[in-house]
Amino acid sequence: MKKSLILLCLLSIQLILPAQDFNTYFHPKTLRINYIHSGTKDKDSIEVKNYQVDNLWAGSLTNLIDSYDYGCHKIMVYDVKTNQLIYSRTYSCLFGEYRTTEKGATQSKAFKETIRCPYPKKPVRIEFLTRNQHSDFEKRQEIILEPKKINVLPNTYHCEVMDLHIGGNYNKAYDLVIVPEGYAMHDSAKLRKDVIRCKNAIMECTPFKESATKINIRAVVSYSEESGISQETKGKEVKTILGSAFYSLDLERYLMLDHVWQLHNVCANAPYDNIIILCNTKKYGGGGIYNWYATVSDNKHFNYVSVHELGHSIAGLADEYYTSEVTVQDFYPKGSEPKEPNITSLVNFESKWKSMLASDTPIPTPVNDENKDVLGVYEGAGYCAEGLYRPWISCTMKDIVYNKFCPVCQKALIEMFDFYAE
Repeated sequence: MKKSLILLCLLSIQLILPAQDFNTYFHPKTLRINYIHSGTKDKDSIEVKNYQVDNLWAGSLTNLIDSYDYGCHKIMVYDVKTNQLIYSRTYSCLFGEYRTTEKGATQSKAFKETIRCPYPKKPVRIEFLTRNQHSDFEKRQEIILEPKKINVLPNTYHCEVMDLHIGGNYNKAYDLVIVPEGYAMHDSAKLRKDVIRCKNAIMECTPFKESATKINIRAVVSYSEESGISQETKGKEVKTILGSAFYSLDLERYLMLDHVWQLHNVCANAPYDNIIILCNTKKYGGGGIYNWYATVSDNKHFNYVSVHELGHSIAGLADEYYTSEVTVQDFYPKGSEPKEPNITSLVNFESKWKSMLASDTPIPTPVNDENKDVLGVYEGAGYCAEGLYRPWISCTMKDIVYNKFCPVCQKALIEMFDFYAE
């Protein structure tokens, strides 16, 4: 009996320790680190420019260390006194894609980027890491941050926040914020209608609807000086709150923004873990980058694009298609296992969905009518017709089809909702 009580006490201590760690090392606020990320395929550099602080921390208070490592970049926050790792997150960014393009091989380009972490109470060492071509992380920058000595820039952007779906407390849910882009004041009625439509597209899709109690969706009511989006037609410039545009990375449908400092100023009006930018244009387009942001335009495939791009930005899912035009080159180096959970090169298939397969599943699995709803290993994924494999013949991450995430993609999304909701 005595041993049982001791064991129970130890288990109780283990269960409450993570929350105690948060309160030991952090204030319940968000530190935003704004920096310039520049370089080419073979070299990148990070130059920290300034800091901002948001008045709450929307992330988990317990899962402070990233256990997934899906992204191309990573920050690691260490307590200076003890050298203990107290926070980490992986993420990807537009610069990481730029460096895989033809221009990125030789022409340096700079992007204004922001990374966020809980606001530390004591001095910390923050390391910025980038994956090399072998998918190993290498340190690119290191800073010592003393919270009491840094100059914090104020956020002067304030706007209304709409609660669209609230499943729980922001520290125990995945918080998504919708940011309207290219809506002028005279578009106010359309803006409010469109953010509700976006929320519905998300929450009526599996597995979002089954995880409703672990998801919060809000919208910031952000107005632009002009209506529309830049580069709807080549050369057209529109004065918008965020500066998004088509033809990102020279791909017409890729609707993105190079600089995100202002994006986070706008988002800071609401609790958020991730962002979807709702662009006021009928032109087909969108994009999504893991732990960065997603975009969607008001096009005829709106529902599909919304959840497809969130698959990228929330769960780090890869594109499973391989026939559409892209501008990235050698995005998945031969001989390495992709970091994304829904494609594989078979180099390390054990780390992917192998355990989910029936024991008699052939590898590769034939693409035929018999297997249309069968979990397998189908060749063709990640912009490559050969050498990369996907788990389902036709999934929302492969084809323009709404509400058809395969079991592997659903699992990855659910795991992320759970990670933030704990």
